[in-house]
Amino acid sequence: MRPVGYLVNTNKGVEGEPGHFYDYILARNGVFLHARSPLLEATVLVGDTKVRGLAALKERVELPHGKIPRWLYELAISILLTDYRREQYVAITWKGEYRLRLPSQEGEACGVTYDRLPATVVDIHSHGTMRAFFSSTDNADEQGLRLYMVVGRMDTLCPEIIMRVGVYGYFAPVWVEEIFG
Repeated sequence: MRPVGYLVNTNKGVEGEPGHFYDYILARNGVFLHARSPLLEATVLVGDTKVRGLAALKERVELPHGKIPRWLYELAISILLTDYRREQYVAITWKGEYRLRLPSQEGEACGVTYDRLPATVVDIHSHGTMRAFFSSTDNADEQGLRLYMVVGRMDTLCPEIIMRVGVYGYFAPVWVEEIFG
């Protein structure tokens, strides 16, 4: 099996030899990157173009163990609100069930460093009083197959929350409701 697959999305389905790590899929509406792990499966658009004669493809995210319980999302936000003046990090991991974990970390007003945790499904970090956005540092750091969330404006009644799926440096937005149930 090759490390990377180059596939074509025909009217009969996806054709070609899949790769061991991920696949590029040429479709009517562009070039997509598809990857799968025991924790997450995702397909994201990496190049928007029109290719006649092929079937269209959609971006998608699937959690093999089902949606993450909504209470873990709410607990994560509550923990981040405990000290909204500095950036903080929490992770949702999988080990037989979804779990919220707080690794060792050093947070400042404009940054946080933390220990990486195995089996992480969702990286969540806060931006304190700043708006929620993915910074150039986030883009450089977030190179895995994972879900990423930023919580900002934590000094307001309704903090801002943005979320995306990352597939080895390519990103697509996702809605919180798609992931947490």
